[in-house]
Parts: sequence; C-alpha cells; structure tokens
Amino acid sequence: MGKPYPIQGKKAICFDLNETLIHQGITFEHAFRSVWNDYAGRGLQGSDSNADTIWEQYQEQWQQHRKSKSSELSFDLLQEQCLKDAIAMQQLPVHQGFAPHFFQLVRKQRLAGKTLAPGVETTLRALSQNYRLAIISNSPHSEVDILLERFRLKSYFSEERIFTAHKPSEKKPGFLIFKTALQALDLMPRQAVMVGNSWKHDICGAAKAGLDVIWLRSLQDRGTKKISRQKLGKRTVYHIQEISQLLELFH
Repeated sequence: MGKPYPIQGKKAICFDLNETLIHQGITFEHAFRSVWNDYAGRGLQGSDSNADTIWEQYQEQWQQHRKSKSSELSFDLLQEQCLKDAIAMQQLPVHQGFAPHFFQLVRKQRLAGKTLAPGVETTLRALSQNYRLAIISNSPHSEVDILLERFRLKSYFSEERIFTAHKPSEKKPGFLIFKTALQALDLMPRQAVMVGNSWKHDICGAAKAGLDVIWLRSLQDRGTKKISRQKLGKRTVYHIQEISQLLELFH
C-alpha cells in the first residue's frame, strides 16, 4: 500500500480522552474499593460490608441494568442506583446522600491519579491550526470538562465539540455518539477521523459509523515506532505508538 501518510481530505480530528490524551493512573475498581474501605474504616457496620462483596454486587447490578437496556437514567444516576441496590441487599445503614457523595470521592481519587500523555499539548497546538478538534468520550461530561481544564486543553476543544454519552446505551462502540458528533460538526464521515486507544470502543465503533480511524496502541502492544495501516471493512485503520506521530499523518 506504500507509505501510510499523509492523510488527506479530513476537516476534523476526533479524540478519545482517557488513555489517549490523558493516562488513567487509577482504575475505577481501585478507587471504588479504596473509598469503600475508607468508609468501612470509619465504622460502617452491616451484615457484610467488605469491599469485595459490595464491588461484586455493584458490578452485578450494573450488568443487569446494561442487559435490560431499559433504564433512562443518566450515567451518574445509574451508578448511584446500582450502589444503592448493592447496599440495600446488605442492609447497610447509610444516609440518603451516601451514593452521590461516594462517587464524588471516587472521581476525586481518579482525577488525582491522571497525567497528560507525552506530546499531547504540542501535537494539539499544531493540529488545531488546520483542523477542527473534537472529543468523543464515554466519560461523564462533567469529568471531561474537569480534565480539559486541569490539563489546560480547553482552548483546543470548544464546548460544542465535546461529545459524551448521556446514557450507557449511547456509549461507544455504539455508532450513535459518532453520528451525533458528525451532525454537530456538519461533516460527512469521510471528512473526519477518530483517534483512540480502544480497538472495541474507538476503532470498531468509529469504523461502523463510517470514519477512518487512528489506533494508539496500548503500551504492551507497542513495538517499533513505524506507522502502519490496515483495512477494517471499507475503512482504514492507522497504527501509531505515540500521540506525536499524528504530526506525521497530518502534515
């Protein structure tokens, strides 16, 4: 196929956020267990209040809601409801505002552990001169706003170019969030490209929506820094190892 770059004919570059532009640091499960253990250490009593039991029951409730696909709750409220259900099963004595406060602490822990990926600011500054930049993320909109502000990336992503799922059913790899972004950007799929780290959510999801995609390979998959490409159906997938390699694809 010859050299895989430069990419031409694009007007917008859409980015995943976590593990693409920003490194996670602390997993959701780790933060969940840590916050729960803090509560338990302050005297939370019940039939079985250990972190393993609550985490397993929370996960079970989450999966049940996802399989039913019937909930109209927002992402945040669904998290809180699943925790409330898990707590009720154990008959634990907690106050009415426990669930929202609990997840506020979980998000605080996770945010504290995040770091900006190397080369992000320089790359975005260069790309923003010629392309519209957008975020397509499964994270809650409030978290995306906080992260962009914290890492001084807000100037590259205007509010109308930040697209997040309001309900679990709208999340990637479903194509609705990509279609919504394209409509808001007033672009055809061939005029935009998606950059992300998840093969399932970012790459397959965007390709189903008709976009070409750039796969930022995970650390364990990274080898040579050579850019390569492959076909996924009718779409092209470009493989990169570092975010700064986007400047080779768009020059």
